[in-house]
Amino acid sequence: MLGTDLDVNAEGFSWDDAVTNGSRGIVVWNSSNLIDWSESTLPIVENTTAGMVWAPSAVYDDDTSQYFVFWSSRLFDSSDTSHSGNATLDRIRYATTQDFVTFSDAQDYVALSDTPLIDQEFQYLGTSGSFARFLKNETVNLVYQEVTTGGLFGTWDRISGYVTDDSPREGPASFEDNVTPGLYYVLLDDYSNYIPYQTDDIQSPNWSESNTSSFPSGLRHGCVTPLLQSEYDSLTSQWSA
Repeated sequence: MLGTDLDVNAEGFSWDDAVTNGSRGIVVWNSSNLIDWSESTLPIVENTTAGMVWAPSAVYDDDTSQYFVFWSSRLFDSSDTSHSGNATLDRIRYATTQDFVTFSDAQDYVALSDTPLIDQEFQYLGTSGSFARFLKNETVNLVYQEVTTGGLFGTWDRISGYVTDDSPREGPASFEDNVTPGLYYVLLDDYSNYIPYQTDDIQSPNWSESNTSSFPSGLRHGCVTPLLQSEYDSLTSQWSA
């Protein structure tokens, strides 16, 4: 399980400090059964030019037997050690790892010249190389979608518009329905709570606010993890559903 050590409720918290001299690590917990978890670790994944590491996620690559780990950063000039000058626009960065202890050098993944980006989310679409991804445009505070059949580093096609024009929205968390094939959801944070949206054609979607009941409330900036029946049974035997 991945997270950040960003604490917006900490005494003296400042957004300016959070994006200029924030943490350059990701918080990592490990478990073999989803019940017993390790103590957290905080491996550093960014170099000293980065102002922060936000919204980490990981995708396992079968071909290379390693994880691609993604996050959001902005970068300062190497001579600006106090990070008091101008920075790049926010961008998506990545590194690879096999053990979440040691990581390759960080590199740009999506870095646009005119649009600051954070909060990337991937959705596997069921066939090799096919993904959707969601990104927050920080200029308009909206989330847009792209699709590919060429893998994580293939050509991505932008879906026109945004998941919703209601602003602000960020922190996308997507998942496929576990009963209805081809039905997908994406949860978007409106700065206070997740709002669910759904589509039955994620390749050419017309997202609408979901009327499905029983979505959890009070959550923001997370993910939805599919479980095997055996994993679900193990969890519910430990904690009632």
